[in-house]
Amino acid sequence: MKVNHSPVSYSSIVEIGERTSYLEKTTGETYLKLHRGVMDVDMIDLNSFMSDFDYNQKSIQQYGGNDGDSSLVNVIKDKFHLKDHYVMTVPGGMATLDLVINSLSEDNFWIPKYHWGSWNKILKIHNKNTQEFDDFNIGDFKACDNILGYSSGVVMLCYPSNPTGWSPDFEDLKKFLDHSKEKNITVILDLPYYYLFNDIDNPIHELFYDNVIVISSFSKSMGLSGLRIGYIATKNQELYNSMKIRSLYKYNSISTIPQQIITRLLTTNNGKTSLENYKRKTQDSIKKNIQYLKDRGFLFDEYPSTPTGPFAIVNINFDILLFNRISSVPLHKFSLNRTVNPQYSRISVSVPHEIFKQYFDKINS
Repeated sequence: MKVNHSPVSYSSIVEIGERTSYLEKTTGETYLKLHRGVMDVDMIDLNSFMSDFDYNQKSIQQYGGNDGDSSLVNVIKDKFHLKDHYVMTVPGGMATLDLVINSLSEDNFWIPKYHWGSWNKILKIHNKNTQEFDDFNIGDFKACDNILGYSSGVVMLCYPSNPTGWSPDFEDLKKFLDHSKEKNITVILDLPYYYLFNDIDNPIHELFYDNVIVISSFSKSMGLSGLRIGYIATKNQELYNSMKIRSLYKYNSISTIPQQIITRLLTTNNGKTSLENYKRKTQDSIKKNIQYLKDRGFLFDEYPSTPTGPFAIVNINFDILLFNRISSVPLHKFSLNRTVNPQYSRISVSVPHEIFKQYFDKINS
């Protein structure tokens, strides 16, 4: 048997998760799982708006539209100010990014110095040339000359950042996107956590220019990672048509039930109430956890300003955290530069504050 081996390695986050689960089983101890991208403060109360839902419908039990349920697509266009965009619902996370990257013929991609590790692995699978830029200095055009000096290419930006949890000021983001438009640079604007911290009427939609491809994830912003659902929005019909064809042979439409759940969550009174309760509790714990890290002197010293979350970089190494029954990911796993200081780790701060504090109180500052 001849096997076509993967050009990239197994995900570090998944590997660390498996290791943590093994430690829990063999030691009988409970670990605080902060290596994950799971929002784990609270849950959406699905029963509050889905208890009367009729699952005995053909439209639920059979294939849906290849580019998503038309009702949900219209809700997304309306709620998120995307009426002039082509919108398709997609599985959350890696499959979505893979679809977009595979639909772009550009060879040169720029990603932040600290970025979600799956980005560079997907880019490598598709034989893209990858370079880093410093998104901490996104408002400084001179610092970004290595990107914006080119006449073509693709910039990938996660806002707020995974893994750092940091967000540039809105005005700096606007300057950067304005300049990228002038320079004919395509931007993949990844917003998996944005609407966890911001209202859907936030004016970021004013920055969704012709060159900007928007990716957003209900799996992350609403804590529904088990549902695997998000969307892509673009003003480019050619790109949209290509993604429709590629998505057919990649996953042949996504599950219908998650789309119905998101539709009700965004349009019913009970759904909107449940969402607001979830966001309020999650935001509160994240804010308290970041402030706690700041007060203890645990925050990454390269931050230009306090991060917003749902992640943070701490100046505590992986082994010390694991010794204290906290799982994390070494920061160098999120960079092309493997010489990043091993003292730093990336953690999720989206867990209940009292539990977070209980574990970190045992670590000497």
